[in-house]
Amino acid sequence: MAMSNCARCGKVFLPDAYKTLCSECLVKERKDLKIVSEYLRKYPMTGIMEVATHTGVDAMQILRFVRSGSLNMLDAKDTIKCRFCGKKLIKGTLCQECLEIVSSLKDSIKNKKDKSANLKKPPK
Repeated sequence: MAMSNCARCGKVFLPDAYKTLCSECLVKERKDLKIVSEYLRKYPMTGIMEVATHTGVDAMQILRFVRSGSLNMLDAKDTIKCRFCGKKLIKGTLCQECLEIVSSLKDSIKNKKDKSANLKKPPK
């Protein structure tokens, strides 16, 4: 069994599929998301820093919620931008066009690796 460190607190834990947080941090993160969501229902169009100040949830955590798609930004003062082209985003870290470019680059690299692996195999 592979052990992993929690991405939030660093504690060693047995990870489930796709989980990077220990159970305690996962509960805390869900609680923080609920607090932020409830605050935004009462006060829509509030900036990230103001939400962080009033809820006690770290601003970076709120940004992680937005980037993961747990929270969506509508037409907010604080915007997130595509990491490559700088276009405004509602969620995530890349716009759709840049995401497609990265995906095609990944595919081409994978194909090149597969071809080179096949060339290195000795004939039978």
